[in-house]
Amino acid sequence: MYKNFSKVYDKFMEICDYNEWVQLLEGYISEYNPQGKKVLDLGCGTGENLIRLSDKYECSGLDLSEDMLKRAKIKLKGRNVPLFLGDMREFDTGEKYDIMFSFFDTVNHLTSLEDLADLFNSVRNSLNSNGIYIFDVVDREFMDKMFPNDIYADNRKDFAVIWEHFYDEELNLDQIEATYFLKNKNRTFDKMTEYYEKRIFTHGEISACAKNAQLLLTKFEVNDRIAGKRLFYVLQNTEESK
Repeated sequence: MYKNFSKVYDKFMEICDYNEWVQLLEGYISEYNPQGKKVLDLGCGTGENLIRLSDKYECSGLDLSEDMLKRAKIKLKGRNVPLFLGDMREFDTGEKYDIMFSFFDTVNHLTSLEDLADLFNSVRNSLNSNGIYIFDVVDREFMDKMFPNDIYADNRKDFAVIWEHFYDEELNLDQIEATYFLKNKNRTFDKMTEYYEKRIFTHGEISACAKNAQLLLTKFEVNDRIAGKRLFYVLQNTEESK
């Protein structure tokens, strides 16, 4: 999955201020689990957050894309950061964590309530007592702004992207056909295409799935300063670990 996107991901995310995201994460850690040291990045991509966290925390990363993890492994060379190939809906690294997080609306890539429930159950099973799971999601307003006339385009010096968007109201799925153009060594452009689906989860759906997974919804807030309007959640395992 995301075989082609992995080739352009870092180009696409050049405008992202990873330090700002890490600062936000550490603010939640300081507030809700200040003693936490063991961290799992669920949906770690090419490892940029792990690079910034690994000097202070005992970090690991998990991603569904083998190609993303290959790039993360190169970046994290020399750092003791285990990387796992796996599905966030059903994972078990054999370890338990104090802090887990999924950033950049990774959770929106789940396409059903069953997927969300599976994710929260897997998170619950891998969290230490008082451990926290932090994630962000986007809403319908965000998607409407991102895809005016159902098109998103980004044209840079050596990279361009066109995303064509369709919202299937019956399935409640945002379907995206992505075309990427990446300049190669011959100064021509390689064309790559990929297809994605995303789902907008309501606050009620997230709250219910968290409750069913025996995770306490400790924090919910809207943040429109970091990368458009995003909804941030902190779920906490308040039960004693078995």
